[in-house]
Amino acid sequence: MSSQKQDYILRQIDLLRQFVKRLLGKRPDPELEEALLLAFHLQEKLFPIPPAEFLRLELPAQIELLRRNESPAAGNENCRAYALLLAETARLYDHKGLPDLAAGARQMGLYAALSVALADPADGEASQLARDLLAAVDVHTLHPPVVALLEQLRDSFA
Repeated sequence: MSSQKQDYILRQIDLLRQFVKRLLGKRPDPELEEALLLAFHLQEKLFPIPPAEFLRLELPAQIELLRRNESPAAGNENCRAYALLLAETARLYDHKGLPDLAAGARQMGLYAALSVALADPADGEASQLARDLLAAVDVHTLHPPVVALLEQLRDSFA
């Protein structure tokens, strides 16, 4: 992914984060749907294939797709951006009263953040995001791919 496109996506995720903060103080808000649409649009921008295709992929395949044809650093940036986007999307789902979708988004975000932490143990931002997401999920409901990554990073995330 080009640096310019990556910067655009990260700026948009930051705008989404600000949007979510503003929305969380309100009850029911029509802007919530707008924020969710923005989140889905940003997912489309991150992936090099149509949404109908990447949404059918398992987590490891999604991460592989984000890293494909990228340098290790750019692949990590894509995965970190995806994790941040999923964390914000989870907050929106919580606000909308959809806890199951929020939990799923958090697990997907956790997987993406853990994949970066595994690839680059010095990436403090990804490690912190993974810790934050891990604290927000019920560890007894983690999906096997997430558990497998946690096992690989057992000492860092114990």
